[in-house]
Amino acid sequence: MSSEQPGKPLTQAAKATLFELLSSSVEDFVTCIDRQRRIVYLNRTRSREPEAMLGHPMETFIAPPYREAAVRCAERAFLGESPQLLEYIVLMGDGTRRFFRTQFSALKVGSEELGILLTRDLTEQRQLEADLAEIVEFRRLVVEHLPDFVVLVNRDRKLVWVNRLAAGLSASDVIGEPVQRHLAPDSEPRALAAITAAFDDGAPGRYEAAGIGDDGASAWYVTRVAPVLRGGKVENVLLVSSDITEQKRAEHALHETEELLHRAQRLESLGQLSGGIAHDFNNLLQVIDGNLSYAQERMAKGKAVSEELEHALRATQRAGELTSHLLAIGRRKHVDVQRVDLGELVSQSVRMLRRLIPENVRLLYEGPAHPVHVELDAPQFEQVLINLCVNARDAMPHGGTLSVNVSAHDEKVELCVRDTGSGIAEDHLPRVFEPFFTTKGAGSGLGLAVAAGIVAAHGGLIVAESDGATFTAMKVQLNRVERGPAATPALPHAAAHGHGTILVAEDEAQVRAQLVRVLSGAGYTVIQAEDGARAVALFRAQQGAIDLVLLDMIMPELDGWNAYLQIEALSPGVKVLFSTGYAANVLPPDFAARGARLLSKPFKPHTLLAQVHELLGGGAVSPGASS
Repeated sequence: MSSEQPGKPLTQAAKATLFELLSSSVEDFVTCIDRQRRIVYLNRTRSREPEAMLGHPMETFIAPPYREAAVRCAERAFLGESPQLLEYIVLMGDGTRRFFRTQFSALKVGSEELGILLTRDLTEQRQLEADLAEIVEFRRLVVEHLPDFVVLVNRDRKLVWVNRLAAGLSASDVIGEPVQRHLAPDSEPRALAAITAAFDDGAPGRYEAAGIGDDGASAWYVTRVAPVLRGGKVENVLLVSSDITEQKRAEHALHETEELLHRAQRLESLGQLSGGIAHDFNNLLQVIDGNLSYAQERMAKGKAVSEELEHALRATQRAGELTSHLLAIGRRKHVDVQRVDLGELVSQSVRMLRRLIPENVRLLYEGPAHPVHVELDAPQFEQVLINLCVNARDAMPHGGTLSVNVSAHDEKVELCVRDTGSGIAEDHLPRVFEPFFTTKGAGSGLGLAVAAGIVAAHGGLIVAESDGATFTAMKVQLNRVERGPAATPALPHAAAHGHGTILVAEDEAQVRAQLVRVLSGAGYTVIQAEDGARAVALFRAQQGAIDLVLLDMIMPELDGWNAYLQIEALSPGVKVLFSTGYAANVLPPDFAARGARLLSKPFKPHTLLAQVHELLGGGAVSPGASS
């Protein structure tokens, strides 16, 4: 048997005390009414004394619009129906409105029926709900009125929400549909890839694509893709598409404006270039014409003219140098590349350059620790180095330090020529490689332009750096190559006499006549053609008798290269010598491997004869005097 004594039931007094304690501690207003709906108990009130309300019908204290509903709820509770709920508004004495909800229920205490009214003040809750609803509505209005399209996609790649619809579509046309049905064909692969990345990796994305705007016209959109996480997992993906059509149009207009500006700048440079060329060539023509005219007068009198001819010859040499520079600027000069150690080439050139540098300028050279090989035309690149060093020298009229450095950086080799002069103004830096642009107040303004043209022809890059006050650095970058066989310098050929038949095709009559005189004077038989088509016809007619073909590259009817192709088809392995005064790059890179050679105009007679001698094998000629 248990020793515990059963508990005694609470006395009525204890029950009353407990009820009073519980009802006073709850948040709700607790009211008890009898069967006639008179108030017999309440735990507290908001504005009246409880004693003043006891004995009065409950509806006395309910606003008239809600009294009938309150009576009906109380009666239903007394009839044993489930608890009844009533929400209503009370106008307080201070003029404010408060929201209440009352639950009506009934119980029996002995033989007496009591109604229990639990009333809760919902004013703060209703205010929070109203505020939240206002926020939600505000956000809805903001999202719906965004100029962007906002779309929510689920893991099945279906649309579950959109902020707005394109013209002619309803929600039923879109919601639940696969997203790819509403993507432009051009954007589908990128869009699906970005959505997949967002779901799989949680990675945001972005893509641009063409589409259709609200007005049905073509448009351009940028779409940002963002994962939507819930509980640490990506549940949806958000796509926000912004119309950037106007931005694209503005970019296009800006590009066109920049192109127009570049064209204007090129025209300005061309005008400056043309003026400089005209000035220099007019001076040279004055020297040539003046000396030849004077020589003609002296010859008529039986006097010696060697001095006048020497001056005219020097002027023609200077004209040739000028055209060579112009071809380098225009990247039209033939580049005969060989694999060389740039450090060794520059080191040798620096020793020669010391004669050009005054004593008040210290010349320093620092080369790489190991050989660094590049492919270049050594004589032309030496011209680059000379031009850069002379430019640096001129920047230091009162002395300073000229540093030449060659270094290797991964796949690149860099030549840097730096001086400690007064620098180049920032607004002048972009123009330093323009033809005839100079800040010295003297000089041709071609030095850096020539250097830039030669570097570009080698596939390299040249940049100028300066602080505008204490230094200027010219940096040339070339592609590094693996070490190859050392370059073998070409030895000059002696002028030669020989025999053989040469077909000469040259559209310029005076040049053609000069070639004929030189070749005929050296003992060769010459056949003349005024263009490529005529050369092919003559070769076809006499191909068994022709030993060598000399073709100008630029000719009417048929240019030199296409004439060569037709001639080679008639006689594979035919020996050909090309000449040009303009563009070596019209020849394919493998032209030398096909047995062809190139002469750049202007060239001297002995140079032409040396090339002919070499191409004909040298067996049919013997050294002799030639002019």
